[in-house]
Amino acid sequence: MIKNNLSKDFNTKTLFLFALPTMVMMLFESLYSIVDGIFVARFVNIDAFASINIVMPAILFFMGTGTMFGVGGSAIIAKKMGQKKHEEANSDFSMISIVLLVISLIDILIGSIFMNEILDWLGATEILMPYAKSYFQIILFGLLVFMGQFLFQSFFIVAGEPKMGLIAVLSAGFTNIILDYIFIVWFDMGIEGAAYGTVISSAIPTIMGIIFFLNPKKTLCFTIPKWNFKIIRQSSINGSSALVNFLATGVIAFLFNHAMLRLLGETGVAAATIIAYMEYVFNSIFLGYCVGIAPVVSFNFGAQNRQRIEYILKKGFITIAILSLLTVLAMLLFSSDIVKVFSQDNAALYDIALIGFIIFTFKYLLSGTNILISVLFTSFSKGKISTVIALIRTFGLIVPMVLILPFYIGVYGVWITMPIAEFVIVFVELFLFNKIIKARQIT
Repeated sequence: MIKNNLSKDFNTKTLFLFALPTMVMMLFESLYSIVDGIFVARFVNIDAFASINIVMPAILFFMGTGTMFGVGGSAIIAKKMGQKKHEEANSDFSMISIVLLVISLIDILIGSIFMNEILDWLGATEILMPYAKSYFQIILFGLLVFMGQFLFQSFFIVAGEPKMGLIAVLSAGFTNIILDYIFIVWFDMGIEGAAYGTVISSAIPTIMGIIFFLNPKKTLCFTIPKWNFKIIRQSSINGSSALVNFLATGVIAFLFNHAMLRLLGETGVAAATIIAYMEYVFNSIFLGYCVGIAPVVSFNFGAQNRQRIEYILKKGFITIAILSLLTVLAMLLFSSDIVKVFSQDNAALYDIALIGFIIFTFKYLLSGTNILISVLFTSFSKGKISTVIALIRTFGLIVPMVLILPFYIGVYGVWITMPIAEFVIVFVELFLFNKIIKARQIT
């Protein structure tokens, strides 16, 4: 029997090192996504840059679907591996992969038919529509590789090979940077060059994942599945919090874009795009650690190793607290330099984005803790709770605030919604998490 690395007796150092490849992977993935924005902002124009954020809610929906099956399915499969049900784990993994393939094809068809309507609804103005359509249609036809990339990232960890995911993302990242330079700077392909570079580079992790999981000697591999749609339903429900979080991010981006268009026009949308990019980067640090340790938690949950779970929880919260403080410090120290990378010589854009950047910084004091608790709920197959919390955060807090506050305090009403939401929701999450622990439902 092949031994899975998830069964190790982790300590603080080895747990962090196990999660480190996933942290680097997600951080680098966010950074190379931002490279698209930098190239577009500098070598195309600010309107093209803003149009990427207009398309972002739709892209986040696709990303959320892949992550839903990746995170939700990996928790279930890691648990089965902890229970030594290896054949079932392989069958379920193969089935989930096929289902995601079918969903991707359906999304491509729907997106192609209703592309103009989707972009119009997302808020593409007459100025932004040509850029948004050029970018979206290329990304849409590359959807299969995007879905595969997000699915395999989770399952590399379940297979006990997080370094494989890191290698895949690093390869894709460097390829994307090179292609952005070639397509946008050399060939002057504009925003279409950024889209082509993203699709081609995203194919690398997908191809590597297919080759990796076709190897029957791996602890997790493709096989002929025994169809059990109960597993698909459980994966969807358990990972629904990941989908809802992506959708919530999309809804927030949608509302921010409309609010900034009303208050400050296309320049306001460009400023919101800068903030969104930075949020993606710093959240990836927290998410990388949390996703990195999640399969370890699920594995030990399946093996009923309560003492090890309690140890992981304790060290997890301490590590996230340290990362949160370091993140806030870094943002405050380098806020001006970061904004200048995107705004270049546009003084109006710089001033708007810098204020938003500084205000947003304070959300990171607690956003890492919120991400950790959400991922832990999913690891313990209690994804419904994370889903409810994400819905409360988005529609109970953020949506009302972003719709109301700008009418009273202008653009500041847009920027302060996220810090307030993070501070409120952390108390809800800690209350529910503590209640479940006391009830001995997870440890």
